[in-house]
Amino acid sequence: MSEILRLFDIDAVGSEWGVVYGDKGVELEDQPLVDAIHALAGRRFGIPESQM
Repeated sequence: MSEILRLFDIDAVGSEWGVVYGDKGVELEDQPLVDAIHALAGRRFGIPESQM
């Protein structure tokens, strides 16, 4: 997930707790994009929402 987010210049790193965002975090204008990426990746790879 973090690699996909970095394609959109969103600083993210995977961890055992999910995705951790860098110093900047997810700005308000990025939130719809992040939600859409999570939904698409979850459906494509069968990842439950609680694990993303």
